[in-house]
Amino acid sequence: MALKYQTLAAALKNEIASRGPQGNPKLPTEAELMRVYQVSRQTVRQALSVLLAEGLIEKRQGSGTYISPSVFPKALSSHDIALLVPDAADRAASHEIQDTYALFREAGYSVSIFSTENRTAKEREILMNLLEKPVRGLLVQGVRTAFPNPNLPLYRDLLVKGCSIVFLGDAYPDLKSVPTLPEHSFRTKTEEILSNPETLVLQSTPDSFGGGELLTRHLLSLGHKKIAGIFRLDNLSGRKQYAGVLHALCEKGIPFDDRNFLWYDPLATQMPDAKLLLTFIRIQLASCTAVICQEESIAVWLTHELKKLNLSVPQDISITAFQDGNLDKSDTSRITCAVCPNGGTWKNAARLLLSRIDGKYVSSIRLPMVLQNGESTGPALLPEYSAQL
Repeated sequence: MALKYQTLAAALKNEIASRGPQGNPKLPTEAELMRVYQVSRQTVRQALSVLLAEGLIEKRQGSGTYISPSVFPKALSSHDIALLVPDAADRAASHEIQDTYALFREAGYSVSIFSTENRTAKEREILMNLLEKPVRGLLVQGVRTAFPNPNLPLYRDLLVKGCSIVFLGDAYPDLKSVPTLPEHSFRTKTEEILSNPETLVLQSTPDSFGGGELLTRHLLSLGHKKIAGIFRLDNLSGRKQYAGVLHALCEKGIPFDDRNFLWYDPLATQMPDAKLLLTFIRIQLASCTAVICQEESIAVWLTHELKKLNLSVPQDISITAFQDGNLDKSDTSRITCAVCPNGGTWKNAARLLLSRIDGKYVSSIRLPMVLQNGESTGPALLPEYSAQL
């Protein structure tokens, strides 16, 4: 049962959504809210704190509480949309991007793609150029989302200028009221939402924590107790996935060793790195029977490196991963993965951005991950192979 302040917060979100971009941006005073909703001042303040934390409202000294300008951006005359991705060369030719281009063009927009190279400095350069000539919409894959980012004020400036922004994958935690679509979205749910004019468009994020739990519980069910992992240091998904792994282990009373988890920074180490994976196999995996990889591509390369050492998957070591969605399926179908059902992520993100441009309010949901069983996991055996390493 929802607490009173949660019920009030939900009611205020609906009120904000019903006002739309042309409505009065000022919210009632605390006293007025107490009278209308028959609740205490403490309940009102708790509810407003929720909206404030989500970036839906802002308080102006001596004036009152207002709907944040970023919730209903002012319309721009521009008919340009920009895509910010880590590697434009890889993305530009992909079927996903071509489908996204087509969707935007059908809506009357031209599209430009920019490469951040997964560098905050490059992202800043692009955003400053966009501020000179703001685009109508911006679809972004966040850069190093686990680290502080000095570019958030530039995103806020774009919002104030009327640019609608949607993040694909990890968004920046301190950039509130900007919708995020996971890299592996629940397509049917998104299409159902976008096709229903009576339904608010929903912000959706993958349950990375739940995915970590899912893979760990699968390995535990096969008898694995010594589990290693490879995660990215620079994005939030890796940290959430790792937290889910540890939670599932602790839940079953299984001890873990921090030293069995490899963290890497793509700017310092270009993965997959054969030398790094070989060191990982000889040190961390020597005492483990299973491994969880944040990226499917790492799992594939790890399988290849194990084969060079005459080690078999899953006979000697079981491997799991979070699905990339960008690899040759003939190579990855063997890998047991945590996935969000029904892809089409870029297309869904484009639809979400177009809805955002139309002034629709965006809230949030969490998408569950499911297990896609491959041939890379099996019953746990003692790591007898460690002696030959």
